[in-house]
Amino acid sequence: AVVSTQSTGILNGLVALLHPLTRFTPGICDLLFKECELDYYEIEIYFFVICVVAIKNRRCVSIESYLSTLFMFAKAGSCLLFYKADIQVAGWYLLLCIVLLVLVRTPALEESSEMKYFVDNALKEQLKADPDTTWVVEFYTAFSPHCNAVKPIFGAISREYTHALMKFGKCDVLRSQGTCEEYGISTSTIKAELPAIIVFEGGKAARIVKQTNSGKPYVMSHKNLIRDLGIQEFYDSALEREKNRGKEKKKK
Repeated sequence: AVVSTQSTGILNGLVALLHPLTRFTPGICDLLFKECELDYYEIEIYFFVICVVAIKNRRCVSIESYLSTLFMFAKAGSCLLFYKADIQVAGWYLLLCIVLLVLVRTPALEESSEMKYFVDNALKEQLKADPDTTWVVEFYTAFSPHCNAVKPIFGAISREYTHALMKFGKCDVLRSQGTCEEYGISTSTIKAELPAIIVFEGGKAARIVKQTNSGKPYVMSHKNLIRDLGIQEFYDSALEREKNRGKEKKKK
């Protein structure tokens, strides 16, 4: 079912906080746990989750990104704590998380209607066949919180700047390993370079930004991407090329 972003956030928040909610609710606590007070191990897990979320969200680009990371690690911690209490309860909790992930979806984020998706060697073939068009391509994976956080930002930029001679696309890295290697993009979770966005001019990479550059996190905000990728400059260049084409046709 497709539900609003706010409703999805509330559902994910409730599931993520299910362990502390049941731990301190009289009746339910007595049923699932031996006592209704946190032990040392549980306090350790809570603090560990808080520290991990704080580190992971040092440079998050939006509140959605922050909450996504918070809910993900809170669910992992809750699953571990439920397992400590009762393996069957942990199993039911894990099943609930999977059902929520599969069945409850947020509305599709708007992108340019001309957004093109590439896999395997399709990107290289497109660049070779149409070198006159400037391409802005995001290398992503659907399971990355960082890629999901940048999705609405990249979508907004694509709606603003899509032109006959400037187009936007996405390349699924899990299905395009050879293409990633060719353009120096690592899919390793340790390097954390995804998402990476490349501007191709004349069929060649002209600008590139990555989530992590030389070990330093990069904030992929709307403003930063426009500036560092030179989006406005490339767009102006596309407009100029279109004018020149029009003049050449009139001469003929």
